[in-house]
Amino acid sequence: MDLQKLLSGPLTRLNPRLAEWAYSGLRRIPQVRRRLETEFDGLVSTLEEAVKPYRHNVPSYHRLPHEGVDRREVLQQLADLAAREQSPWKDGFVSGAVYHGDDEHIDFLGKAVDLHSQANPLHADLWPSATKFEAEIVAMTASLLGGSRADDEIVGTVTSGGTESILLAMKAYRDQASRHGTKHPEIVAPVT
Repeated sequence: MDLQKLLSGPLTRLNPRLAEWAYSGLRRIPQVRRRLETEFDGLVSTLEEAVKPYRHNVPSYHRLPHEGVDRREVLQQLADLAAREQSPWKDGFVSGAVYHGDDEHIDFLGKAVDLHSQANPLHADLWPSATKFEAEIVAMTASLLGGSRADDEIVGTVTSGGTESILLAMKAYRDQASRHGTKHPEIVAPVT
């Protein structure tokens, strides 16, 4: 029995309630349960290797040490990990993770981060430059999308990354739909 073909074939076209009922019934059969457990254990092992590749060969800290680790050692560990992780993206084997990998640009970004590493945008009274930078990002984005007229009511926010950006965009869509009286909004999303 090829579990992958079974799960990606006819079972995907079943009514979800019927599929869950069939799945729970199949799990009661000892041979099927053992096979599912074996497949699941293999999947978990593969996932752990992918997301925790350093688990057994680099130091791992689970508690604050009584004495701090020497700065040179910390920097060396960071450099070692960075060196191991550079090849896939430097060699161009990833999409959507790094947008500009030129060494000179990376050095420039490092200097910019160094200058503002202690800035906290939650304290705009102490670091008003953070508000300036965020406003410029929003204005540039609005301009790219054709919203650069002075009378446009353009608002925006800067997020920490992809998932947060998607969640906040969905919240904005939901809130706007609610203001327009939409009672049952829908999301059209591909299944890939």
